[in-house]
Amino acid sequence: PGSVMPPPPPASSAGTRPADTVGLPSAPEARNPLSPRRLDALHLLNASLRHLPAPSDGRRNRKYAPRNPYVQTDQSGHPAYPMQPTQGYEDPAMFKKYDLDTLFFIFYYQQGSYQQHLAAKELKKLSWRYHTKYLTWFQRHEEPRMTASDFERGSYVYFDNDSGWCRRVKSDFTFEYQFLEDDPM
Repeated sequence: PGSVMPPPPPASSAGTRPADTVGLPSAPEARNPLSPRRLDALHLLNASLRHLPAPSDGRRNRKYAPRNPYVQTDQSGHPAYPMQPTQGYEDPAMFKKYDLDTLFFIFYYQQGSYQQHLAAKELKKLSWRYHTKYLTWFQRHEEPRMTASDFERGSYVYFDNDSGWCRRVKSDFTFEYQFLEDDPM
């Protein structure tokens, strides 16, 4: 008695749709509420849409980040391990004694350090050349088959630090000089 009833919807004539369904598909799924399973799928799709990958997500982060950035101390409160590298590791003469794997490890895992500079300098002395586009070290496997003013083509050995930590041969590779790291060191 005291409540107001909404007016009944106007009767639709044959071939016309009610005003609140105009523009909606006529499939049964559109008229029925979503099942819990489809509703969950819709929520997951919306969540994934909010967290789309960025182009930089596919690139490997080459900056070293320690696994445990906190200083571990012994019972007396002193650091449990050396906090500074041994001074001999900054001596360029030491780097002449290192094998290739050690030089590559230092180059790739001590980014921005003086040791990385020394490792790169020693790799260049051993005829390795750094490719700035592929971020990889290359060495001629044989004399280039074709040489031009801006590139050379031939067979190269390269150091694969991503998938195998080994040296591989790349045949018929074009080394463009614009990507050659030419810092005199």
